Amino acid sequence: MLRCGVLVLTLLATLGNLQALPYYDDNFDDGAEFVPLEQQQQQARGGTPNLRNKPFDVDVVTSDINGGNQGSVFFQQSFPNFGNDFFNPFGSFGFGGFGGTSRQHWWKGPNVCTDKEEDEKVIDSKADASDTDEILPGVSETVDVRPSIFGQFQISLNSCVEKHNKYVCTRVLTQNGKRKTVTVTRQCCHGYGRPRNADFATPCEKMEIKSIDATAADMGAKEFVTTAKNIGIGEVFGNKNVTIFMPVDAAFNSYIEQLQSENNAVEPKADGAMMNLYKRHIVDGEISMYDLKNDQLLKTQQPDQLIRINTFEVPLALGDEPYRFTANCIPIEKHDKLSEQGLVHTLDGVMKPVTKNIMDLIRERADMSIMRTVLETTKLNELLEGEKPVTVFVPTDDAFEKVDPHLRRALKEGKGCAANILKNHILDLTFCSVASIPGAKTTAYNVLGEAMRFNRSESAAGKSEVADLIGEQPVVINGIAKIIEADIMGTNGVLHVIDTILPTMSALPLSTLMQEKNVTIFKRLLEAAGLDNNYDDMDNVTVFAPTDKALQGTKWAQLLAESPEKLRNNDELVEFLNYHVVQPMTKTCDLTDTTLPTVAGPEVRVNLYSTHALFSNVMNRATVNCARLVHFDDESCGSVLHQVDKPLVPPKMNLLQLLESNPMYSKFLELVRAANLTSVLTNASDSFTLLVPKNDVFEEVADWETTLTKDKSELENLIKTHIVNDVVCCAGIIPTKWPFVRSIESLNGAHLRITRDRRPKIENAGVTKCDAIATNGIVHEINDIIVPHRRQQQQRPQQQYQPDVESFGDFFF
Repeated sequence: MLRCGVLVLTLLATLGNLQALPYYDDNFDDGAEFVPLEQQQQQARGGTPNLRNKPFDVDVVTSDINGGNQGSVFFQQSFPNFGNDFFNPFGSFGFGGFGGTSRQHWWKGPNVCTDKEEDEKVIDSKADASDTDEILPGVSETVDVRPSIFGQFQISLNSCVEKHNKYVCTRVLTQNGKRKTVTVTRQCCHGYGRPRNADFATPCEKMEIKSIDATAADMGAKEFVTTAKNIGIGEVFGNKNVTIFMPVDAAFNSYIEQLQSENNAVEPKADGAMMNLYKRHIVDGEISMYDLKNDQLLKTQQPDQLIRINTFEVPLALGDEPYRFTANCIPIEKHDKLSEQGLVHTLDGVMKPVTKNIMDLIRERADMSIMRTVLETTKLNELLEGEKPVTVFVPTDDAFEKVDPHLRRALKEGKGCAANILKNHILDLTFCSVASIPGAKTTAYNVLGEAMRFNRSESAAGKSEVADLIGEQPVVINGIAKIIEADIMGTNGVLHVIDTILPTMSALPLSTLMQEKNVTIFKRLLEAAGLDNNYDDMDNVTVFAPTDKALQGTKWAQLLAESPEKLRNNDELVEFLNYHVVQPMTKTCDLTDTTLPTVAGPEVRVNLYSTHALFSNVMNRATVNCARLVHFDDESCGSVLHQVDKPLVPPKMNLLQLLESNPMYSKFLELVRAANLTSVLTNASDSFTLLVPKNDVFEEVADWETTLTKDKSELENLIKTHIVNDVVCCAGIIPTKWPFVRSIESLNGAHLRITRDRRPKIENAGVTKCDAIATNGIVHEINDIIVPHRRQQQQRPQQQYQPDVESFGDFFF
C-alpha cells in the first residue's frame, strides 16, 4: 500500500504541474516531491551506490562463514526502516501517535545547504527515444522525457532520490522544442553530517572534524601525510574541498622501500616523481563513494591521470558492508571520513601511473607474444584499444603451449573460431580480483554471453608461494585457470594473467572437441588418414562420429593399433570417414525424418522416434542409418558433433538384392517372387522395413510350399504383412505394456504391435538381427512368420495360436 500511496502522490503532483504558464516556473514545489519507497528500503542497508547496472552477481556461498557452521546458501530479506516512526509519503502522521506531532524530513531541517543547477537545450520533437530519454541523477531506471503537450499545457517530470546525507531532485520540463533540466541538491552543510543508518527525520548534526594529520592517523594512513611533510611537499595537502585516497601505512611503507631499493636511496627525495605520486591520489571536490557509478573515472591533480572507481557487491552473510569499493582495482579499506581538507578514503595499496591501454600492456610483455599475435590476427586488438572498459584474462605463452596441437594451430593462424576463444577471456566491464570473495562464487558474463565463474581456491596445494606468504587464496576461473598476476591496470580497464586457456566448446576445432569428448579412435583415424586439419577447417557441417566402443573390433581400429602406416592416404578409409560428415550443420532440435548428403557422396537416413509412453508425437530419440545418437549437440567451430553407437557404412544394395545375397533368406525370396512383389523391393523412390523369417522358420511349417502358394491373394497378403512402408529401426522399438500399445502399419493395412523384451518384438515374432541397411530401407531378421493379431485366433497349418488378453484396439500416443 505504501508503494501505491507514493504512486498516487506522484500522479497528483504531476497533474498539479499542468499549468498554462510562461516557459518555466522556477519555483520548486516541495509538495510535489516524493521519496521513492525503494530508497527507504535501501537506507536500511546504510545507503546504496548509484549503480546503473550490476557488473556481476555473487550468487552462491560455498563455505562456512567466520568459522561458523552455517549453511551453504544464505537468504536475506530487506524491510523498510520502520524503527520508531512510520514513513508516511503523505506527510501526515506517523507512529508518534494520532494527533501527535509529525516529524519532517531531515532535508527540510537545519544545517542543510542547497545547490541548484540548470541546463537548457534545444531538442527535436521528432527525435528517436534514444535521443530524448534521459537518465536522471540518482535514478537507476530510464525516465521518458519526450515532449508531452496537451494544448497550451505542459508536463514536468520530477524525480527525487534520498541518501543518508543528500537529497537530490531533478525536474525536466519540455516546451516549444526546448528542454530545461533543474537539479536541486540538499545536503548537510560542510562540517555537518548524519549517520548512514539514521531514520528519515534525524537532522544534520555538527561533526568533529580533525586536521589531515589527525584524520590520517585515525584511519591508519599517517605515513602518507608524514612523508610528504618530511620531504618538503606538505603543501600538496594545502587545498581544501578535495578528496584524498591515502594508502594505509603498511602498503605505503612497502612501496617506499621498493622505490629506495630500486634507486639505491636511503630516503625518498622531494622530486617530481614524488609530487606526482601524491597528486594522482588527490581529486578536486569532496566525492563520496556512495555518489559514484561503477566504472566512473575521476580526474586527479596529476594531469592525464585518472582513478577508476569500481563497486562490487558483498553478500550480507560475508560482511557488514553491502559493497566493496576499489580505486584502480586497489581495495578501499575505509571511506568517506571528513577532514578539514576534505573527504579521505584509505587504500590497501599505492596507485601507480596508468598510461597505457590494455593492448599496449600485452604488447610490452615478453610472455604474452602468442596472445598478442592472435589478437592482432583476429582484429580483436581493436576492442582492447578502445575507450570502453574491458577486462582481459591473458594466458601466458606457456599456457598456449599446453593446449591441444589442433587448437594451438587454429589460434596461432587465427583460423575458424579463434576469435571466440579469445572472446571467452574478455569482459566488457572492469572486474577486479577483489570481486571474488572467499566463501562465495562470483559470476560474470564475457563478450560471448557465456558465464565465467570465479572463486577463491581453498586447496593449499594450489596456492602460489606469494599466496602462502600473505595468506591469500588465488582466484580460480571456471575451475580451470588460476590468476597468477592480478589487477594490472590500463587506461581502459584491467588485465589479469592466467596459467591456462579457458576453452569454450563452441569455438574449439573439431578434432580438439573430439578429444574433449573422448571420441579418440575416430580422431586418431582422421590423423592417420591426414584429414585432421581438413576437418578442423570445415564449416557448417554435422559429424556423426562413432564412439570408441562402436569402433573397437572394426578393421580400422585393428589397423590403427597394428599397422597405422597402412592408413595414410587410404582411399577406403577416407571414404569411410567422410561418410560420417553431412552438410549443413544440424543440431538435434532441427533434425527431421529425411536423408542427408554426405561429404563422401552417398546419403545417410535420419529417423526420429518417441520413447514416451503417453506422447508418441514427442520425438526424443534419433538414429542415422539406424545407429542411435547417444551423445549429441556438441558444438565446435562451425560444426556440430553427434556421437553414434555404430559405424556408418554406405549401403550398396537395395532390399531385393539383400535378399538375394543371403542364402538364409531364399525361401522368403521365393514367396516374394511368387507373389509378384519384387518391384516393391526395388522401388528406389520409397523406403520400407522388410521383416524376413529365415529358412528354418518355414521348415517348421509342414507343406509350406503348397499351403502358402495355393492361394495367390493369400500369399500376396502374407508377404505384404512383412513389409512396412516406413523405416522402423530397432532403436525406435521400446518396451510398452497395455494399454500403451504401439503399432506399425504393414503394406496390406494390418497394424502390427511392436514392443521390446529381451529383444525387439513385432507381433508374435522376435527380431533376431536388426537393421541391415539397404538403399531403399532396412531388413530385420525375425524368428517367426507374422500373423496379425486379429488372425491369431484362427488356426494355421501345423500351429495353433492362442489369443492374447483382449485389447481395445491399437493406441497411438
